[in-house]
Amino acid sequence: MSFTDVISAAIKKDIPTIKLDDTLRTAIEKMVGARTTALMVEAGGEFVGIVTDMDIMKSISDNDDPDQTRVAKFMTACELITAKRTHQTPCVQLDETETVKMACGVMQLAGLHNILVTGKDDKPVGFVSTADLFKLAIS
Repeated sequence: MSFTDVISAAIKKDIPTIKLDDTLRTAIEKMVGARTTALMVEAGGEFVGIVTDMDIMKSISDNDDPDQTRVAKFMTACELITAKRTHQTPCVQLDETETVKMACGVMQLAGLHNILVTGKDDKPVGFVSTADLFKLAIS
């Protein structure tokens, strides 16, 4: 494997999700249970954002109550950018056919540790973390 390999081999396809009205405590529990650093946020069967470990750490440092603070308060809200449309609050995303090198570059520029990955019809298929990419590059 190398940095020119496509990221599809590193995608976490069993996407852990959380709902807008779930609490900070639930987000922490789901992250720990799924052994991940990011959760996809769902509302009405649609992807509406992402919650990362950094979002949770900021919420904790802001003294948010873990049992009262809702995901909607601290998540990163976004909509997908596709070939057919763009939105005002886009998610940084990559197609599953992009390379590890490209993903590392995009993540570094955007200051991200997790990135949404899309596949056929620009639908989210999962996400990758920097650790996932590093594992793929050296395996």
